Amino acid sequence: MNRDKMIELMENGATFDWNEEKFFHSSFRKGWRKVERSNISWQAVKRMHGIGGTKRLVEENKIYRLV
Repeated sequence: MNRDKMIELMENGATFDWNEEKFFHSSFRKGWRKVERSNISWQAVKRMHGIGGTKRLVEENKIYRLV
């Protein structure tokens, strides 16, 4: 899954659980996909929308979502 797809899903309500390394969205068959913290696409999302970017990425109890 690339950065743009992850952002598209997050804009549609997906969340990323940092502790469990799971990306949750209702469109996934199991409801989640395994995405490691070091995944280059996830790092790109953090760069684009995190502290150094648009600041839309919000973290609460190690669960990330876009606002």
